[in-house]
Amino acid sequence: MHNESKIRIFQVDREGSKSELYEFDLDQYDQAYQKLIELEEMGLEVTIKVPSVTETLCDTLGLSAEEQEDYEQSVVAEIEDHDGSCCAGPAEIIEPKNKTRH
Repeated sequence: MHNESKIRIFQVDREGSKSELYEFDLDQYDQAYQKLIELEEMGLEVTIKVPSVTETLCDTLGLSAEEQEDYEQSVVAEIEDHDGSCCAGPAEIIEPKNKTRH
């Protein structure tokens, strides 16, 4: 059995630890960002994690964590082999452009 790819919102504490507050289906992208903004306006330190295409593919195929790591490593190696390529890099946490700090 595999995990579904979800958009996740985390609260970040003073030590940098993250705890998951909300999760959304991938088609709820706009709602996830609205919730992120709402939480920021409440003064919470939050971040959002949107699964990459490779993560979503691996979840859909039902790959184990080890198989997913192997696949992601092969994608990164392939991208690095194409110097100057326009290909995307590995997954990263995305911060909204209008993020305000309190």
